[in-house]
Amino acid sequence: MDWSKTKTILIWAFLMLDVFLGYQVYATRVGYWQNPEASQSEKWEMDDYLRQHNVSLDAEVPADTPDMTYLNAEYVGIGALDLQEMAGIDATLEKMALAARLEPPITINGQITPNELLRQIGPRMMYADQYTADLYQSNQGRLLYWQVYDKVPIFIAPLEVYLADGSILGYRQTYLNVRSQGTSRPIISAYKAIRSLVEKQVIHPGERIENVTLGYYGSYDAEIQGLAPVWRIIHDGKQHFVNGFTGAQERPLVTNYFPGK
Repeated sequence: MDWSKTKTILIWAFLMLDVFLGYQVYATRVGYWQNPEASQSEKWEMDDYLRQHNVSLDAEVPADTPDMTYLNAEYVGIGALDLQEMAGIDATLEKMALAARLEPPITINGQITPNELLRQIGPRMMYADQYTADLYQSNQGRLLYWQVYDKVPIFIAPLEVYLADGSILGYRQTYLNVRSQGTSRPIISAYKAIRSLVEKQVIHPGERIENVTLGYYGSYDAEIQGLAPVWRIIHDGKQHFVNGFTGAQERPLVTNYFPGK
């Protein structure tokens, strides 16, 4: 027997088997998460589950479950030189934020969108283009924005813009230097995150789920920390974060940017 030839055949056979199994895993994962019928089935199951537990779902639940990774984040202060280059503000440096009063305030002419308002403040703010509005948590006196990474909000890097009498009075800004850490992998679905909170009786019977948003979160009040992908679930004026990899509930920060209702 020609063992050299046989060995070559076996190597190629195992290689083709690995490729086939790899494709099967990929196809299964993609089919499960991206197949509209599978997503619809999960939605129907969740609707029935919430009905049994007397929990109402009054929010659009994202169907996407993208590949994500842990992040390293470091709070970045805005230096004195940077402040001197920004005209029209009276700024105060805090531990992890910059508080700025606009002098003079910016007059708001007519009805404008939160993005347009942020564009108007741009000349008196650094990194303005790296924030996205949180329409659900904003009100007439304060607009809330979050710094984004790869188009996903970071729930510990807020930008609060203060309004009164048709003018923009100032803002309070936190900015992070963010970099990816580790290998990307798929996250759990938003429906699984919701179910975990109901099972743990964090969401109680009779409550209403008001908002479900994908983002990043870190639960430690520190200048350098790791951020995990999370599902933020708001129910009856309360918010909780569910880890997108483990399904565990993240502990809340001492500093809470969620406005009272």
